[in-house]
Order: sequence, then C-alpha cells, then structure tokens
Amino acid sequence: MPVVRELFGQVLDGNMDSGACRSALCPFLGEICDGGGNRDMARVAASDPGLGPFFDYEVGRRTQGHLPCGICSIETPKKKETWAICSRRLFAFSSNGVADRHRELADRVFALCGFLPGQEVSVWSEISLKEEGEKGVFDYRLDYVLRAAEPGSVPVVVETCSTSGGNREKGTDIQSAFRRAVLFAHSAAGGPVRAPGVNVRQVWARMASQLVAKAANSWGGRAIVQDLLADYIGTHTALPLDDLRSPDWTPGEVNMVVSDLSGPVALYSGPIRAAGGDRKCWFELLGAPHVPTLESITRKLDEIPSVATFRVH
Repeated sequence: MPVVRELFGQVLDGNMDSGACRSALCPFLGEICDGGGNRDMARVAASDPGLGPFFDYEVGRRTQGHLPCGICSIETPKKKETWAICSRRLFAFSSNGVADRHRELADRVFALCGFLPGQEVSVWSEISLKEEGEKGVFDYRLDYVLRAAEPGSVPVVVETCSTSGGNREKGTDIQSAFRRAVLFAHSAAGGPVRAPGVNVRQVWARMASQLVAKAANSWGGRAIVQDLLADYIGTHTALPLDDLRSPDWTPGEVNMVVSDLSGPVALYSGPIRAAGGDRKCWFELLGAPHVPTLESITRKLDEIPSVATFRVH
C-alpha cells in the first residue's frame, strides 16, 4: 500500500515540524495551502473535532472554514518512487512569485515561452474557460496562464498533471489519508501513513485530452509532467516518446517539459498528427472538439486580476 511521503512540503516522518502543519503553510505557494488538485474532494471543516484542534484558528478563518488537504506526494511500496499528487508540488506561482524550489523549472519554462530577461510577466491561476464551437464545447480549467506585459503578447498555458484516487468507504481515499497524516505529524505514532495509489493509466488517458485541448492550440501552450509519468507513457503506450525528445519547442505543437521533484530533466515536442506520416507525432492523443480563440482567453484575462507579476531573471 502506498504511503504519504510529504505533508505541507515536509517529509512525513518523526522529525517533521508540527508547527508547519498547524499553520497549513505551503512552501511552494508561500502562503496557506489551497489543497492543490485534491482541493474539492478532500477538504475538511475547520470545526472538525478530530482535526480542528491541530490547526491554528487563522487557517479556517482565511480558507472560508475548511482545512486544506496538504498531502504533496505519496511513495509506492515496492519501488520507493515518490509521486506528486498536488500540482503545486511540481510547479507553483503565487502573489509571492516563484518558490526557490521551483526556480530551475520556472527558468526553463520562461525560456520555452520566449520570455526575455527583464521582461515583466503576469500569471493567472486556474482560469475557467468555456466556449462553444461548431464541433463541440471547450470547457476546462487552465492551471496557469502566463502573459508578457507588452501589448499584443500571446498568452501561454502551462499545465501540470498529477492525481490520486481511492475509496472513502475503505478509508483509502485522500481525505482519510490526510486525517491520518495530520495525526501522525503531531504524535509520530501509527505510521507509516497509508495513502491511495496513483492510477497512471487513468491519469494518462485524461492527460492526453488535456494536452491537446489545453496546451496544443494556436495560441501557445506547455505541459509539465513528472518524470515517473513520462516513464510510464514511454514504456506502456504506443507513443514514441523518445522520438519526440527535442532541444527546443515549436509553436503550435505539443510541448512537454518533464521534471522530477527537483527540476527539469527533458523536453519533448512534436505535432499532434504529422502530415504524410513523415514525422513522429502525438498520435495517441485524443482530439479536442473545439479549441478556443485567442480573443476568448485574452478577454478572460482582462476581466480577472493576476495572482502574480514578476520580472524574468
């Protein structure tokens, strides 16, 4: 059974600082954890008699009455692989900018986006975008959208991919794991803390459509994938991932940055489908019924304040 590896950015062991748990501070956001990809399914009421006393009152007050699920990653039992289950663990922006732990990856992404040193860039987080087309509806939440300050700059979508499942009745869901992890952080008893596993086949199936719908479109996009998932894609699917390894990105193609939990390790780029079959392509990806227009995303960004604005180093 997989176990919880990190809670609120710290390795969950007997040496964990319980004070970091009490404040629910995410070291990647530099502010209170927002639950990441498990935000909606795993939140617990701040008034919960079992967990509430282990958190500062300020946490519930600032999160509209709930405790955010702070599980960052899990560890598999046999291979001892650490899987990120929160997208913030792989990449994060906030009002405080980019965390030092994400700096190397951020610099790589900025370069791929074509941002130049000294250029001012704004970041939007979790932008909901819905648009109807002749063949279907585009209805997604974009992880991050980056746009340079210069007039006419094209928005760039940055997608991360991480998830975890489980069964609540059997106590193997992420919320149950969070409860056990918090108790362990304060008592160091009852460990290791079991957690749900990652269904990589389901993750890849969903990610395939998201890569096309949210990253491979006419106005630019990037996807950030954990190295373990990339390994799975390369060995368990027909996608010729090694043939798509690239020293640089190509506008209008699917561009994927692979990263471990310390920083970037590889870049892959290629068309969705190659004309005439003479190029390797992401032929296993699922097509999107509709790709939103540049005007739709630009209008959306103009309506919503950014979460951060920074200058590229």
